[in-house]
Amino acid sequence: MSYEKLIHALKGYRCPAIAFSGGRDSTFLLWALKQAGVGRVVAVTVDFPYIPRRVITASEEVAGLIGVDHVIVRDEEVMKEDEIRRNGPLRCYFCKLRMMSLILDVAQREGCDAVLDGTNVSDLGENRPGLRALKELGVKSPLVDVGITEEEVISLLRDLNLPYVAETCMLTRLPPGREVSLDLLRRVEHLEDLILRAGVSLVRARVQGEGVRIEVPPEDMHRILEIRDDVVEMALSVGFRAVTLDLQGYRGSKLLGHI
Repeated sequence: MSYEKLIHALKGYRCPAIAFSGGRDSTFLLWALKQAGVGRVVAVTVDFPYIPRRVITASEEVAGLIGVDHVIVRDEEVMKEDEIRRNGPLRCYFCKLRMMSLILDVAQREGCDAVLDGTNVSDLGENRPGLRALKELGVKSPLVDVGITEEEVISLLRDLNLPYVAETCMLTRLPPGREVSLDLLRRVEHLEDLILRAGVSLVRARVQGEGVRIEVPPEDMHRILEIRDDVVEMALSVGFRAVTLDLQGYRGSKLLGHI
């Protein structure tokens, strides 16, 4: 079993630092490290301006639930990176490079013997420029090493009833090449927060010109239609001029366990 191989492999670490977003893969890896009996685990969450506040809060909750040390590193200077500010095609590479460099600094300060991340085998078949940064910095991906796939992670988390947050950074809400504005990011985040509070389990507000396109999971489509007028008012109140609904619904990763 891949999971048994993972537990065996993790026993070799003394004090690993893990890049922890509170998401599915890093939550699973964090839990597995605890099950492996690793003496000390340091979960490190990097807080960039384009990370939703709800992600930072959720990462604290999940780390506390699992029972590990949790460090949050705030970095405002990331917005000076040209490729990130321009939302260019290599933004994920430069973001991951900076993020992992910060985590390596924490690991060194805390006396950790390795930095781990939650990349799984299924991720390798996708276009993820950030994976190159992991290799360059020597970050280890134990799920890849033992052959664990996305489906296995989802199945194991379901069995364990472990919560995690199903989120991505706010840069994914902007079209490629759209100059990043902190004001625009905050408006998008605020709109998503308002819609979530109205009873939708997950939402993406994609910027389109001066308007916004709303995506929700297919099972939440009825709810978003029930509150259609409220959603329009919410969007207009934060400065968008038009609102559309994607009838295909959110088509990202599976949503089990999000908090």
